[in-house]
Amino acid sequence: MNLPATPPTTTFKENGTATDTLKEKKLRKACADFEAIILEKSLSLARESVPKGGLFGGDFADGMYSSMFDHELARKMTQGNGMGFGELLYRQISSQHPIKK
Repeated sequence: MNLPATPPTTTFKENGTATDTLKEKKLRKACADFEAIILEKSLSLARESVPKGGLFGGDFADGMYSSMFDHELARKMTQGNGMGFGELLYRQISSQHPIKK
C-alpha cells in the first residue's frame, strides 16, 4: 500500500535550490515581503469595514494595537507558503528578467 507523500514544510523563501544566487534569494525575499504588505493592507481594510462602537471604543490605543496585530498576522501568514502572491510575483519577474548565474 502506497501512502501519499506528506506536503513539504518549507516556506516560499526556502523553496529555492541550493544553486540559487544571492540575487535570486534577494528576489524571493522581496516577493515574500511584498506579499506581507498586501496581506497587511487587506487585513486593515477588512477591519475598517467593521462598524466602530460597542465594547471597544476605538480610541488611539485600540487603533495602534489593531495595526500591530495586522502587521504580525500578515508576517506570520507569509512565513509558511503564504497565499501564493509572492510565488506568482517571483515567477513573473524571474521569467521576464532571467537572473544570470
